[in-house]
Amino acid sequence: MLQDRLVAHRGFQKCYPENTLLAHRKAIEAGAHFIETDILFSADCQPVLYHDLTLQRVSGAEGFLHSLTLSELIALPAYEPKRLGQQFIDNSITPLKTLVALLADHPHVSAFIELKQAGVAMLGMEKAYEVVMSCLEPVIDQCVLISFDDAFVQYASHQQYPRLGLVLKEWSQLDSGYISEIKPPFIFIDTDKIPQGASLDDIESTTVIYEIEDPVHAIQWFERGADMIETFDIGGMIDNLAHRAL
Repeated sequence: MLQDRLVAHRGFQKCYPENTLLAHRKAIEAGAHFIETDILFSADCQPVLYHDLTLQRVSGAEGFLHSLTLSELIALPAYEPKRLGQQFIDNSITPLKTLVALLADHPHVSAFIELKQAGVAMLGMEKAYEVVMSCLEPVIDQCVLISFDDAFVQYASHQQYPRLGLVLKEWSQLDSGYISEIKPPFIFIDTDKIPQGASLDDIESTTVIYEIEDPVHAIQWFERGADMIETFDIGGMIDNLAHRAL
């Protein structure tokens, strides 16, 4: 099924502010079965949906996200003023627990929850895992923990988290011992990191390729062996590929 091969990267990012409840809700309304979101932590160690360490690009504010408490952060907008203008200025920063409630209302939807390396470094692996696990508990069967931080993914594996994914920094990581050890069910790979002519069919994990907005390019990557495609334009991708047998 098409929707089972597409991931809404930071929600329906093309049309709405990334990593917000609005963007994820609109992705689900567009037909997404898989969404992906980034996680950082507030000054009081609460997980929020946010990609950047600084507040300027998404919230139009000065300073660092980790310097503010959760109550201070949710009072700030998340509207991407440079990209989207003022139309979403009333949209606020989203706590992870709010996304959990959305997932509970849509049990057919799964979420890739990406812990940013800076967040893991801020809290430490154990506390970062504990805080996120506590939040995700009601919908844990719908959530895949992913990270660029291979040590964190290993730690989560040792804690027997049910579904994990590693985001590769380099293609050469596929030959590393820890991938053989933890056997992550999902591996995310930036298209820019994949050598020309490299085969994806030999990768045992489900491969998720990003960032793809062109339906023609999506088809080409499927033909090269990609299992899933991550896209900012989930609505457009579903509409344009709906007639294809994928």
